[in-house]
Amino acid sequence: MACVATWAFGIQAVSVASECLQRGESCMEALEKAVNIVEDDPSTGRYYVGRGCYPNSEGIVQLDGAVMRGTDCKFGAVAALEGYSKPISVAKRVLEQTQVNILVGSGATNFAKAQGFVLESNESLLIPETLEAYKDYCKQKCFPSRTGHDTLSVLCLDTYGRIAAGISTSGPPFKMPGRVGDSPLPGCGLYADDQAGAAAASGDGEKIMQFCPSFHIVQLMREGNEPQKACEMVIKMMTDRAQKWFEVAVIALNTKGQTGAASTVREWTDFRDKKVYSGFPFAQWKMGTAPVICIQPPR
Repeated sequence: MACVATWAFGIQAVSVASECLQRGESCMEALEKAVNIVEDDPSTGRYYVGRGCYPNSEGIVQLDGAVMRGTDCKFGAVAALEGYSKPISVAKRVLEQTQVNILVGSGATNFAKAQGFVLESNESLLIPETLEAYKDYCKQKCFPSRTGHDTLSVLCLDTYGRIAAGISTSGPPFKMPGRVGDSPLPGCGLYADDQAGAAAASGDGEKIMQFCPSFHIVQLMREGNEPQKACEMVIKMMTDRAQKWFEVAVIALNTKGQTGAASTVREWTDFRDKKVYSGFPFAQWKMGTAPVICIQPPR
């Protein structure tokens, strides 16, 4: 059993997942609960996840989320979802209850309502800090001083050897309405296959979509590469091909419980405790150990 998540704030998700997995819950159950704990925490919204996040350029919160089940490579996602703080749960319901893979905009919102999820007001999804930032943006077109492309990505391996990947994001602050990045797209933001492993990405979504890194990493693991080597190979390929620096971070987990991470992230600051990380901080847990934050130096 093992779990890995992007960024230092992912330690909350990893801690929850580790408890669930040790109780014998499935990777999908653990994944949903792990992501939910961050999505519904207003203090983590400014990491571009769930409640407390930044709205789009019209002041509306639109969230993206996706899950992928490794047993059959089935995928479910929502994009530009309005009125709900937990897109991962709606995405999981898409996977479990429909024959489609992705629902967007009003289609996603109407589906969530039909499935019994409680619709919330746009105001309830914002916090004073992000609302004030939006007002500043409207007046001066200025963006938050904190930079980065945070997104919560989580990978879980359960005691039965099954693996799953999940992702949740609000996208960049004050984005164009209806914008969809890499996160809810299979092979780009995430990918999972019980025959090889799982991978997920975070960073500049428009750039990430050009390279489908999550699928590529899983394929490299299928060929026998360990997760760390697979992540490093894909980051090198992306940066060499792009010929210009952009922010991207990837994580991976194989069916043996081995993890990997690589990125171009030079520095990341946690706005809650002001801690500065030199490189890409990610969280992981393996059976018999405690959840821990690791740091991967930039390539």
